[in-house]
Amino acid sequence: MNDESSADYCLVSKTLIEDRLVSAKAKAMYAVLCWCPQGFDCSIKNLAEILGVGNETATQLLNELEENGYIERNRKRKSNGKYGVTEYRVFPRSTFL
Repeated sequence: MNDESSADYCLVSKTLIEDRLVSAKAKAMYAVLCWCPQGFDCSIKNLAEILGVGNETATQLLNELEENGYIERNRKRKSNGKYGVTEYRVFPRSTFL
């Protein structure tokens, strides 16, 4: 694939696609996380909007991915002590395998 066309695609783990413990919606969330460009605001609100789901559903999907070992979340704190951005680490295979 050349660079121009590959900019329209992202890679999703075959291991995740075949994992029957993970729902189809959670797999879609994983694909969105793989797509997110550097510096993109991956807030619950933005992720929910991209998937066309509510904030609560988006949170549940992220929890499902985390509970199955496909992502790791790290909530950063601002200098005032309040939560700021959340950093996501996406794994190609479950960390539980």
